[in-house]
Amino acid sequence: MAAKGKDLSQQLEELISSLQEQGILTDYFDDIKELQDEINPRFVDEIITIFLRVAEDYRAELTRNLSVPDVNYPEVNKLAIRFKSSSTSNACGLVSLACQELVDASEANNKEGCLVALENVNHEYLVAKENLNRIVGMECEIYDMRLCRKQPE
Repeated sequence: MAAKGKDLSQQLEELISSLQEQGILTDYFDDIKELQDEINPRFVDEIITIFLRVAEDYRAELTRNLSVPDVNYPEVNKLAIRFKSSSTSNACGLVSLACQELVDASEANNKEGCLVALENVNHEYLVAKENLNRIVGMECEIYDMRLCRKQPE
């Protein structure tokens, strides 16, 4: 079992490294992982889960705000900035960049630009979400294996 855990840990590190090389995650993700320890062994999972929940809310609000004839550009701008901030804080590099495009389009009061930017935000978010869920799954497996090893036989 220890060998399997080590293999899975290595696979997780390789996945994270690959995602960083692609720009999907930034190097800040390493800092987030360093905050995980014996006291809070599920820290990364919790951070990712919270981010994904908040991101879904931002996406829904942005979609709703851009689906009306008279767009409230200051509201779209505020939501885009918050989504960008959340993405940056959670090391989602390409999502953050896509959000900046939406910020720029909302500042220009450009509905078509906002819609194109939101499509890009959604695309980058879904790619990030898929990979973040893979990380959570692997983290959970590693955590469960560690719990099994600690249990008396």
